[in-house]
Amino acid sequence: MDKKLEKYKNAVLFFAKNLNKFQLGKTKLAKLLYYLDFISYRDKKKTVTGALYYKQKFGPLAKDLTEIIGTLVGENKLEVNQVSVEGKEKTEFRAIADYDGKVFDDYEKSLLRKLLNQYGNLSTEVLVAKSHLEAPWVKAKNGGVLDFGYAFDIEDFDPRAEEDAREEDGKIANAIKNELTKIQ
Repeated sequence: MDKKLEKYKNAVLFFAKNLNKFQLGKTKLAKLLYYLDFISYRDKKKTVTGALYYKQKFGPLAKDLTEIIGTLVGENKLEVNQVSVEGKEKTEFRAIADYDGKVFDDYEKSLLRKLLNQYGNLSTEVLVAKSHLEAPWVKAKNGGVLDFGYAFDIEDFDPRAEEDAREEDGKIANAIKNELTKIQ
């Protein structure tokens, strides 16, 4: 069995299992998978799922996400429902089966948890807007394939970017402290 395909299917199940139906629609699922693959590529020079991503109106979309969802439904591992929320059609997911965490290495498990914790409660609209500000989506042509070479532009969970931010925060705190000392 294809290891990337198993990771792809289990990543979908992971998010469906850990996010409730109000938190996870198809667009948000697409963004979570995008971040899983692009951040993994940035850090490890390899994707988790092996999917190609295309520039779509609502942000990056994995080429075969619909087929993966269909496969999981056919395997009785995922339930999909169409609902109307505030006049908009929305796809909701519910995992019927557990995901298999053994298919992921330690880095991938950690990244899945980070994505869940950081993005799980964010609205779909916020994730769409965020993905539209990053180089992989910005540099692609409409309908075109996103280039993993631009993954460096995604700073989330990047230890170097986090360290730079801490240093900058420290400099600002020191500058404020110095100014307050002058005033007193």
